[in-house]
Amino acid sequence: MKFYDVVISGAGLAGCSAALSLARQGLRVALLDKACFPREKICGDGVTAASTELLEEMGVLEMLRQRPGSLTEFSGATFVSPGGTVVQGRILQSGNLKGSSYVIPRMVLDDSLVSRVKEHSSITFLDKTTVTGLIMDGDRARGVATSAGEFCGRIIVAADGAYSPIAKQLNLSNHDKRQQGFAMRAWFSGVEGMNDSIELCYDKAMLPGYGWIFPAGQKRANVGVFLLTRFTDQRATKRLFERFVTENSFAAAKLKRAVMEPGTLKSWPLPFGSFAGRRGRSNVLLAGDAGSFIDPITGEGIYYALKTGRYAAEAVANALEHNDESAALIRYEQLWRGEFSRRVYLPGYAFQHFMNNSWFVDTFMRYTAKKQHRADLLADVVAHNRKRRDLFKLLNPFY
Repeated sequence: MKFYDVVISGAGLAGCSAALSLARQGLRVALLDKACFPREKICGDGVTAASTELLEEMGVLEMLRQRPGSLTEFSGATFVSPGGTVVQGRILQSGNLKGSSYVIPRMVLDDSLVSRVKEHSSITFLDKTTVTGLIMDGDRARGVATSAGEFCGRIIVAADGAYSPIAKQLNLSNHDKRQQGFAMRAWFSGVEGMNDSIELCYDKAMLPGYGWIFPAGQKRANVGVFLLTRFTDQRATKRLFERFVTENSFAAAKLKRAVMEPGTLKSWPLPFGSFAGRRGRSNVLLAGDAGSFIDPITGEGIYYALKTGRYAAEAVANALEHNDESAALIRYEQLWRGEFSRRVYLPGYAFQHFMNNSWFVDTFMRYTAKKQHRADLLADVVAHNRKRRDLFKLLNPFY
């Protein structure tokens, strides 16, 4: 049996973010993951400036710059309405962030984070180690049981994905279909007409979801669809994906000569951050997808995984400094709810209703396209460079 200050299950974005933050404060951390790294991670791969600032602080962005072909920068976002209106917004025109936005394959991004983790002597990193559940001592977890034995820690952080076994054991999983989405993506080669913008197409069949085309350099693109299960049957995901790439006029024009790369068509669940439950119990915290930290409008989770990993580390370090493990969850709830709950997740969930109406989306996009500052605001909100509530300015006819 091995003893640590903190045991983290899951070495994705949230787990690595938490581990690196804790290591900087001198805490002994065990970071465990069932996969063998480098490993594939299904994702849209869009990394906004808010995320790259966090990656820069962790020293990961510099590692990525040294890996040829890892970063494809984008400086705009193109939105296409069901009726064909095109809105071309520029990112970072009116916000305060200094970093760039990129498309970064998740295999490369996560492997770079793990490489940074391995540099810290205070972090014990073990891949190919499956966490099977918590070891409980009354209401408190004293550690985790794994395929490599037991690992004990004063506080446990579950960053083990949407199907988190730890969240399931604590009955904290998000089972509310109204608070879930679903996505499917594939990589395409030979994509035509790409530029330095990510592209989001609001096809009538997918509202309030959308299809996306994200440029990755060398005529490659990450192409996918994002669906909301309270409006769309997720069993239709593959059919809607195929319709998007072949029948959506905007997407089909770019993909008509493109080839889907074998084995890359995959799907995954998206538990939304507007889910009302607490993100932990006793001395166990949930971060990233395990804690349902997904944007209800865009389905994006990279920024929230990195940020909740950092918030978990801040709460844990403060609790251990005061020798009060129960204080970690209280502080964690304050941190994430203070930034995300009312400012991002609840407005986003409310906005889904508007985006489910094709007339509204067409009217909204036509209005937004008429002035560049409106288009820039929309792009900036998607890029985390403006507050989510700023979206409602686009409902004001005098803006």
